Amino acid sequence: MRAVVIERIGGAEVLQLAEVERPQPGPGEVLVRVVCAGVNPADWKCREGLLGGFLEYRFPFVLGFDLAGTVAAVGQGVEDLPLGTRVFAQSDVGAGKWGSYAEYACVSRASMVRMPENLDFAAAAAVPTPALAAWAGLFDEGALRPGMKVLVHGGGSAVGGFAIQFARCAGARIAATCSQGNLLHVQALGAECAIDYRAGAIAPTLCHWAPEGVDLVLDCIGGGSLPDALDLLRDGGMLVAILTLTPGDSGPDHAKAAQRGLRTAVAYSRMPSGESLERIAALLAAGRVRAPRLEVLPLADVATAHERLQQGRARTKQVLLVAD
Repeated sequence: MRAVVIERIGGAEVLQLAEVERPQPGPGEVLVRVVCAGVNPADWKCREGLLGGFLEYRFPFVLGFDLAGTVAAVGQGVEDLPLGTRVFAQSDVGAGKWGSYAEYACVSRASMVRMPENLDFAAAAAVPTPALAAWAGLFDEGALRPGMKVLVHGGGSAVGGFAIQFARCAGARIAATCSQGNLLHVQALGAECAIDYRAGAIAPTLCHWAPEGVDLVLDCIGGGSLPDALDLLRDGGMLVAILTLTPGDSGPDHAKAAQRGLRTAVAYSRMPSGESLERIAALLAAGRVRAPRLEVLPLADVATAHERLQQGRARTKQVLLVAD
């Protein structure tokens, strides 16, 4: 099969198209003919070796966390997915197996979900990792409930956009930070209060909207980009940071928060992820949540997608077209 592989850790130049052996599904696995693969910040971080604490690299290695395609074969014990079924999933690359930048990928059945009928392959491939990260931050860690006030920092990102929509569906009230060009976009997704983070007025604007502070801050950006985040919380509130794996980003100051009676957590999508993705798929199928804005690139342009993400130049979700 055709795949994008790396033979070593490094920059975007290590990404190369190659012919490699097609994997075969083991017990409990599904072989997917990949149509589209989503590109995430975690992909370039994986390429540069920043996931070394989570997985063992075995070269040649195929990157890619997200995929959408059709069932090509199933392993022992998988009986509920007929061949040709349209599916989407997070790949098992987080467990050190080959990912989605290939014509075929083996994925655990426990992570596999049928695609909603109202999504095409590109839109479906743009969903899993950002949506699961937002879900984990709001619900698994943040215990979001109806009526709570939440600040989504980075509402213009794919993760932030899903977080705004999930919080709206859960009956929460939402404020979001974003660039000036995304103010109308985050409001359309469900944010009552949209704040241009570059204008330097996050705290005063948020205080006017939530004088006692918000119940939950979900930091989708990290890297110290939300100054004095703990000051934005009400008494007993919680700061949840999405795991960034970026060098130098140590996450929330857990000790300082505890001294002030505040809570903190770091969120990441757990494997296998099918149970949460099923809930997300139901919201997508009902039209209550929509996939992010995206740009589709040919598989051969994978380095371009990586460079855009790494340099902060991607204005839309990057998706690779693997097969027509």
